[in-house]
Amino acid sequence: MTNPVPTQPRRRGTCPGVLAPMQVGDGFLLRVRVPTGVLPADHARRIAELGNRYGNGLIDLSHRGNLQLRGIPADALEPVTDALREMGYVSSDAASEAVRNVLCSPTAGLDPSALMDVRAAARTLDTRLAADTALHRLPPKFGWLVCGGGIGHLADSSTDVRFDAVDAERFRVSLGGSLAKAAPLGLCRAEDVADVASALGRAFLELRASLPEPPRRMAGLVAAIGIEPFATRLSPLISPPPPSGGGLGWGQVPHLMDVFGSAEPPHPNLLPGGEKGLIAGKVVAFPFGRLTAATLSALASACTEIRITPWRALILVGPSADAETVAHAHGAILSHTDRRLKLTACSGAGGCDVGTTDTHATALAIAERAGPLLDHVRMVHVSGCAKGCAHPAIADVTLTARDGVYDVALNAKPGDDSPHTGLSPADAVARVADLLTEESAGA
Repeated sequence: MTNPVPTQPRRRGTCPGVLAPMQVGDGFLLRVRVPTGVLPADHARRIAELGNRYGNGLIDLSHRGNLQLRGIPADALEPVTDALREMGYVSSDAASEAVRNVLCSPTAGLDPSALMDVRAAARTLDTRLAADTALHRLPPKFGWLVCGGGIGHLADSSTDVRFDAVDAERFRVSLGGSLAKAAPLGLCRAEDVADVASALGRAFLELRASLPEPPRRMAGLVAAIGIEPFATRLSPLISPPPPSGGGLGWGQVPHLMDVFGSAEPPHPNLLPGGEKGLIAGKVVAFPFGRLTAATLSALASACTEIRITPWRALILVGPSADAETVAHAHGAILSHTDRRLKLTACSGAGGCDVGTTDTHATALAIAERAGPLLDHVRMVHVSGCAKGCAHPAIADVTLTARDGVYDVALNAKPGDDSPHTGLSPADAVARVADLLTEESAGA
């Protein structure tokens, strides 16, 4: 089966895949869904080779734990697809591929502080979603999450359906949002995850159809009708939920992104949290979740396996003695205090068909110009348009591009009204530095 070349204009709100490549500013973008986020080193090297040989050599890490190959020309879609299919990353068709939006704890099987190794449950769910044709009608971006807790917990990741371990055999099932905001539905056994997911997907499709304006996400449907209709349909498969927060066992260990690359780690290739407080692995992050194929290949040669996280970072499992040196040579972020982690930016001009500014260059210029001032904020977001693909929510400082200039606003979403409009990239960087100075002085 070859990969057809899309002939229709790009539709907003859709998700790219290998069998549904999306044409953007730098060519076709292919999102490779990696089950459980576990990428063997040899597969990582082969994917890097595909990016170098057929694409523009740029690779993105998505917030859903997937890889994106960029700059693929139309005549290269078929050989790239064939190579990815040989490695097992291509579904039978675009519909079965599109529904496989499963986020899994990136430290599953590595972290003894976790309540459960959730890889088997996540793989079973991924397989069921692809095979269950009734679920292929779910809206784009409808997502699932399987979390075992520990230092790789996904408590802050927002999704449509959550399976959060409460012990070694059961999950708490909740609907729509982060762990704190999702509505708890009940408990299910690990072996029932796929059946529960199938029933929930069908219930979502049926219940949303009864409303005059069907919500496209689970949170919207729960807000409209509550959880009782879901509980009624799922009663044979679930038991009552535990007391609020009970049994989750989280908050007892540090989170992965709070501890990686600390100034004086116990060992340069180890993370807190595992046996005797250590897990064999090295976390490396990248500005804006962007790395090159050459970087991916080099990292793959310095470990046995790569775990893809939803935090613009990779975990190098079984790292070699020189893994940190290799990562540093390729521009990776190795410390949680690196100010580039405060910056969020979309692809911008050259990577998106609506971008008119070099968003990455602007963001890095802010890091250089603002320096320590970034320590006082949670996020500075540089958006190539008012849609805000990289971060549609409020940021401490938001730059929204339009026609080659920026509007700058504090505590705003992309496209919000701004008192500072029509600024050149250089002037926008200066304005941000001034605003951060004023904020710091007033703190």
